[in-house]
Amino acid sequence: MLSAISMKNIHFSYGASPILADFNLEIEQGKTFCLIGESGSGKTTILRLMNGLLKPQQGQVFLSGKAFDFSQAEKWRRGMGYSIQGSGLFPHMTLLENMSIIAKKEGWEKSKILSRADELCSLLNLPTDTNFYRKRPRQISGGQQQRIGIARALFMSPKILLMDEPFGALDPITRDEIQNEFALLQQKLKLTIVLVTHDLSEAFLMGDEIVLLNKGRVEQKSRPSRYLLAPQSDYVKRFVDSHSPGKMLEGIKLYATINNDLWISVNKGNGIHCRNLASEQTLNFTSLGDLRSYLETINQTFIYWVDEKGAFKELHSLDGQAIDLKNPLCTQDTLLLGMKKILDSGLNSIPVLDSQGFIAGVFSKEALDAL
Repeated sequence: MLSAISMKNIHFSYGASPILADFNLEIEQGKTFCLIGESGSGKTTILRLMNGLLKPQQGQVFLSGKAFDFSQAEKWRRGMGYSIQGSGLFPHMTLLENMSIIAKKEGWEKSKILSRADELCSLLNLPTDTNFYRKRPRQISGGQQQRIGIARALFMSPKILLMDEPFGALDPITRDEIQNEFALLQQKLKLTIVLVTHDLSEAFLMGDEIVLLNKGRVEQKSRPSRYLLAPQSDYVKRFVDSHSPGKMLEGIKLYATINNDLWISVNKGNGIHCRNLASEQTLNFTSLGDLRSYLETINQTFIYWVDEKGAFKELHSLDGQAIDLKNPLCTQDTLLLGMKKILDSGLNSIPVLDSQGFIAGVFSKEALDAL
């Protein structure tokens, strides 16, 4: 996986107070990384170093393998978007002026600006008419203000988006709505996103990977599910345990906790074709018996049958018995619903489908035991 941002041996202090010491971090392209940790752990400092708002006393920041030139920081920032808590909109400017402030500076024509504004507002579920664009920030809701702030961050089509507590000032209902919308938006855009948050539920919802910081160092960097199934230190376990289980069950979506290290199978004319969801490795078997034998050796207890396009068809036990799932789980279901369904089913694991009906992974009793 190519690296979008690298931080190598970074040292940074505010006066005599060290924030980061010999800090290293790799942010891979096309994923959402959530930086989380207690107050003073270095989250916002790291984001500002990535953006060139701060310069390290020692060490180097790299963007796509090139050393960040802090003497040309403004130029380098043009490849990034930056979104902050409370939207950061200029109150005296119209919404269109707020969104297009950098585009105007770059000399974009009005028609191009309007076209880009329409495109982004459509993506963010905002109106795309002249009357809306002429409004000032005080004339729209907090949720709309935050969406305009995100539109401004995306206006120049950045490859990297940095977000500092972007949803923290919103009421809970609006926050949940925008979080879900943004997660779906990222599935379309495939940006590299670094999001600072203090909310573990938000990190589970938004992040492909979570970076937990502890006093200026990385305590764990992994997929969300590994924080439940394989915490790498006592600090990680305590941090996860300190968050309300009820809130996590209701607030975390299943796609953050599923295991995608499994084989899916499709019958073809010359045998059975199998693909591993995690590694994309493929295997071919000439008979059902050969497939069963292989799955037994890797402790996969079910056969996940899909059609030629990859959509889920049936779940079978290794002895050939079809299992009726009735309404399968989907990636947007909550942990609470997953817990109820897996307990009702009596199974050790249940496939979880994405919005197109493809298997995204499985939700297992192992995850429940970790909770």
